[in-house]
Amino acid sequence: MTTQTMLSAAFVAVAFAAWPLIGREARVSGAWMATAVMIGAAISVTLLSSSHLTQWPSSRALWILGAAAIVNGLAVLVYSTSAANPAVAAGPFIVVVSVLQVAAVPFIAWAMPGGQAPSLRQAAGFAFAAIAVYLLAKG
Repeated sequence: MTTQTMLSAAFVAVAFAAWPLIGREARVSGAWMATAVMIGAAISVTLLSSSHLTQWPSSRALWILGAAAIVNGLAVLVYSTSAANPAVAAGPFIVVVSVLQVAAVPFIAWAMPGGQAPSLRQAAGFAFAAIAVYLLAKG
């Protein structure tokens, strides 16, 4: 990976890790947190990428993206609700979500059309991630 790619990844990681903690500090409900984050994301993404929104996607692409958007919206609501809940330890919850997100990628890629089975190294990484999730969830 290039330095630029690593810096981009670091920015994304910090931003994704910070917003639920910031929302929790704001002491709002998970619904308000999710709504504010999604509206802010929609506005900023639309404004910053408007020059690339030239050709309208096919109806198939719109259906696929729409389904992914609905699932993502539900996930953001569940994530926000959990992060806003004082009974949930926010730090371990966010770390567990992050670890599971990374561990799921090879399996989701495998399930996609033309996907390849996870390598032995990826399977070992998944096993270590499962151990990490277990240890993190135990507090």
